[in-house]
Amino acid sequence: MHPFERFHRPRSGNATTMPRQLVSAVFAAIARWRAARAFHPRGELFDARVHLADRASVVATALGGTGERPALVRLSKGAGTPGALPDLLGVAVRVEVGGHVLDVLFTSGRRLLAPSTGWSRRSYTTLLPYAAGGRRVVLGLEPEEPWRPGGADPGTARVALPLAFTLTERQRGRPASPIGRLVLDAAHPGDPVAFDPTRNSHPDLQLAPPLRRLRAWAYAGSRRGRGAQGRGG
Repeated sequence: MHPFERFHRPRSGNATTMPRQLVSAVFAAIARWRAARAFHPRGELFDARVHLADRASVVATALGGTGERPALVRLSKGAGTPGALPDLLGVAVRVEVGGHVLDVLFTSGRRLLAPSTGWSRRSYTTLLPYAAGGRRVVLGLEPEEPWRPGGADPGTARVALPLAFTLTERQRGRPASPIGRLVLDAAHPGDPVAFDPTRNSHPDLQLAPPLRRLRAWAYAGSRRGRGAQGRGG
């Protein structure tokens, strides 16, 4: 098994409130109807590396400093539109830091999510902020070669490797600043992997509340709807 194909066991808890039940039920219904994840149903896996270069970065400090780490990346289309049709493109990144599996999900767009026609055509954002070192930061990816051809089908990235992005962090009231790079090097030959940022996180880099709870409910519903209770969203 690839070292990044692990998953964390679900945390205990019951759906005791109406909002939780409603959100979970909606995402379960979508996943059941699609027989796949509620969103980002199909994707491609890639072996990659994350290099944190800015010592002053909030994220680098939270994760133990600068340096390069191996990563597993999944490229996917949010709505699952066929072929080269535009979609909300997703870049899911998994790294292991200090014994913790950390999943970070990016979607095409900057301040708002936006559909894209190719993997190097638009910026990407986590949209939801992360809490690190008493601060809140939004992470982003900027394609380093935005002029490169290629469609929105995740499979097209296989012939465009290496695929490189500049990793950024943005604190409230400040512009985004570059803190490192993400580079996709090769197609990953392993089995499908489910990413879940609500369960696979680092103690010093967590999705900020209260939307973290909403996202957790959505992922739980998606897992239930496709009969994958022990895996990610």
